[in-house]
Amino acid sequence: MWRVLPALLFLLSLPAARAEALLSIIIDDVGNNYERARETIDLPGPVTISILPRLAHSRRVAEEAHRQGHEVMLHQPMASLHHNVLGPGGLTLDHTRADLRAVLSANLASVPYASGVNNHMGSLLTSEARSMRWFMDLLRQRGGLYFVDSRTNAGSVALQAARADGVPTARRDVFLDNERDPVAIARRLGEAVRLARLKGSAIAIAHPYPETLQVLRRALPRLHELGISLRPVSHVIAYQRSPETWHASSYPLPQVAKSSKR
Repeated sequence: MWRVLPALLFLLSLPAARAEALLSIIIDDVGNNYERARETIDLPGPVTISILPRLAHSRRVAEEAHRQGHEVMLHQPMASLHHNVLGPGGLTLDHTRADLRAVLSANLASVPYASGVNNHMGSLLTSEARSMRWFMDLLRQRGGLYFVDSRTNAGSVALQAARADGVPTARRDVFLDNERDPVAIARRLGEAVRLARLKGSAIAIAHPYPETLQVLRRALPRLHELGISLRPVSHVIAYQRSPETWHASSYPLPQVAKSSKR
């Protein structure tokens, strides 16, 4: 832990912003490991928890995350350029529109309380305009779901497709833990803070790695000292859609329950 302290101290030494900026942190790839999921749910702040579908712990984790005040997302597996194994509920270019509907419905059923969706992998599928048009139309028909483009491919058309179909949408600004090193993770968190203060809001994506959880446990309670309000993704999307009319009082923070013995 001592190696991460200089990076955290640097982060906390930044001068506070004049106006509060919004930051969302999405924790991806939740659902495989229950104990790691519990550590994520017990983080000290309203992180957004994105859960892989149809896994042994998907439903239980979604229910517990929701019960403790976290916003829940479906982490939708999508075909990648490297043809990585997708796991249950994956979407590929071979799927017809009817296939997409059936798979998405089953996936959402396995992740109750999902407020939105982001892509797991997907460097291939998110670059295919027809598939993205179909997918966003299905999201719109579900009513109220948003989409976050994880931006695994610079050529992604997911954001454009979502906007064209009227689906509330945003894209990832920073990956926190491409390097599983606490110092590097703290520095990337500093970059997310910088972007949020520059633009008014930002979205970071991380994973339930021990190194990431270690950094977030120490840093999240101090973000307010930097003029940062940690918010669910839906709040950031609402702000980005109408920054002139967005008011924090209209979007109160969820009450994240304290961890308890189970």
